[in-house]
Amino acid sequence: MLATPQAQQYRQRQRFQHEARQFFAQAERLPAGERERRAQALQRNIDAYEGAGELSAGETVLLRVALIRATVADPARQAELVEALAARYRGEAERSNAQWLQQQAQDPRFRDYKRREQEIVAEVMAMRAFPRGLSRDEYLRQRLQAERERVYR
Repeated sequence: MLATPQAQQYRQRQRFQHEARQFFAQAERLPAGERERRAQALQRNIDAYEGAGELSAGETVLLRVALIRATVADPARQAELVEALAARYRGEAERSNAQWLQQQAQDPRFRDYKRREQEIVAEVMAMRAFPRGLSRDEYLRQRLQAERERVYR
């Protein structure tokens, strides 16, 4: 069982996590050459895991910021690099969101849901009392959830 690809991948991931923790704990004490070599190896692993979808954007950003802080001595340069990193990920998120919205806009089920959503909101907002003693917000949430389930069945 330990020879399966899944077990090997799991052990590799554990090794990566261990090496990352070790690097960040020791980075200040490492000679510059060793620190740079290990940082580059860690960067390659981060790239690979991110590319495979095995690290979230949040995890990746945290690791990359920690790498910057561990390998760049100048605080002003650190700030520049962190800002560039943040801008990169903001841009990627905006592109991804725009792509998703475009995809949704072309989906007839989504368009049907958005039309019904407006009708349901208007109907619930006009109500004075709600079934089963629910609050307006809870009743609206339930109605919209039911509509999403109906549309996407």
